[in-house]
Amino acid sequence: MNSKIVLFFQYMYKYFQVSLCFWLSLLKGLVVYSIVPSFCTLFLVLRDINKGEDEEKNKNVKLLFNHYYESFKMYKVTSFIYTFSMIIVYTCLFFVNKQTNAFSLVLSILLIYFLAMVLLMLTYSTAFLAFKNMNVKDGNIHAFLAIIKNPINSVSILVIIILLFIAAGYNLVFFVVFGPFLYGLGVIFSLVKVLEVEK
Repeated sequence: MNSKIVLFFQYMYKYFQVSLCFWLSLLKGLVVYSIVPSFCTLFLVLRDINKGEDEEKNKNVKLLFNHYYESFKMYKVTSFIYTFSMIIVYTCLFFVNKQTNAFSLVLSILLIYFLAMVLLMLTYSTAFLAFKNMNVKDGNIHAFLAIIKNPINSVSILVIIILLFIAAGYNLVFFVVFGPFLYGLGVIFSLVKVLEVEK
């Protein structure tokens, strides 16, 4: 029993380190240029920790994070496109919600749909880049098709994102500490079968 408690806290400590490294990696590229490599790295480091490969490789979380980040840091343009898309859609949604007419309601629904699609595309494509070693073009094509073919998985990921967004509104510290690794674990478990099927 005591050994299980110790193991639990060891894993939690590693997960907290993952969250810290994630935020630092985002800041490294001023968020705009580092969102794709940071997401890819987040998924791979969490996978290694869950499989115990971090101990097999004799690398701590920081070393693993830096190692994987270097492999994906060339995706600056892709990161910029995703970040810019999210900013544009969210900004439009903010201003549309200030209006009070039937057209603004329809436009709000469309913008929410586009925002959800951008978030899902970012999640799926970075998962394919990380786990399937795809290039950006193939990763995005497979991501788009996977979103459509796997609605339950897509909804699950959106629920995770929404819950974390709500948590950030209530307690920013909780979001900073728990958000990245909870999101990463949620994505990994949600897309296990999808990643096995996709070639």
